[in-house]
Amino acid sequence: MDEMALEVKEVVLAILKSNPPQLAITAFGVVRTLGYTNPRLVPFVYIQPPPDGIYDFSFVATAPTGPVGEMISPVTALYIMDPMPSDLKGVRIHASTNQKEALLSNKDVCREIVFDL
Repeated sequence: MDEMALEVKEVVLAILKSNPPQLAITAFGVVRTLGYTNPRLVPFVYIQPPPDGIYDFSFVATAPTGPVGEMISPVTALYIMDPMPSDLKGVRIHASTNQKEALLSNKDVCREIVFDL
């Protein structure tokens, strides 16, 4: 069963210089115990694009089914937004105890990456 990550610690964006451009979203966080698998970012479904240009994602992972060690554990999730919406200004990642935003205009969290396919 999927559960929200306990906390999102950091969000890093990378604009992939492809045609069309794509956005790589990497979220770093923690889960409640050992044994979580398949951490990922699940995009919110919008009828219309968000008016503020900030797209939301849930940070989830598959919870362990048996006994596990009681230790807060790190998780990382990557999501490729393909194509990148033209109105995109940033992303907001939701966990069970907090949320973090990363804006394209913030050079501390956003990089441009050139790659060849």
